[in-house]
Amino acid sequence: MESHTAEIDEGAAVGMPYVLKEEALLAQAWRTQDRVEHERGVREITSQFGGLRQRIERLRAQTDTIWERFVTLTLERILSEQLREFIDDLNVELQGLNLHLVETDCEIDRMRARIRERRRWLGEKYTQLESLAHRTSTQNHINMMLARVEGLEAYLLGKKDVPPEAFEMHYKRHTTVPSDLLYLRIRLLTTRIASIASNRSRQLNELDAELGVQLPEAERLKAELATLITRVECMSELSRYWLAYLDISLEGANREGG
Repeated sequence: MESHTAEIDEGAAVGMPYVLKEEALLAQAWRTQDRVEHERGVREITSQFGGLRQRIERLRAQTDTIWERFVTLTLERILSEQLREFIDDLNVELQGLNLHLVETDCEIDRMRARIRERRRWLGEKYTQLESLAHRTSTQNHINMMLARVEGLEAYLLGKKDVPPEAFEMHYKRHTTVPSDLLYLRIRLLTTRIASIASNRSRQLNELDAELGVQLPEAERLKAELATLITRVECMSELSRYWLAYLDISLEGANREGG
């Protein structure tokens, strides 16, 4: 008695073990826990972006306050001979502010790296699903199944209104009704796997696009933070300038007094 493997043709010769392997690959490619993990990760990223926006707004307000004091009180402190104390106090604030700015900048970098890593992970899942979705042509599978059904129908019912090649399929290929049914079952299962994989890969593509729009937001926050960092650096440079001015003035006064 011939085995089923010998009877099944056109890509179905591997039989049910092939289908079971494909189903296992499909189940592993995008599991429920993968979806849950991704959704949790996206929520965390969204929440952290909100926190970063609030933090940057606080840093902007703090920077604006220090800047306002610096540009309005420096001349007054020069005239009252309190510039050095004023600059020293200001520098303490600037150091603390600069530390928070650097920490926030690093946090944005970590966010960008996290988004890219999640997109890379989605890309791996997408590749696995695409290999299942495009391993064979769904339309080609349907055509082959239709031809086999026509041949099986003609064979069982003695119908003559089918293409001769379909009617003669059983004889030319030495197939039997059980092998035809197994063939159709395997083709239907593998076609279903390809269809599910195609739908899931399309969903992953959409998830990747949603993550992709987060990167420009990270760049915008990065640019806003760079403006604040530049202002702090500007105040630090001007503070060093005024301290140097005081030292030069003091040296000149000492020479004149001597």
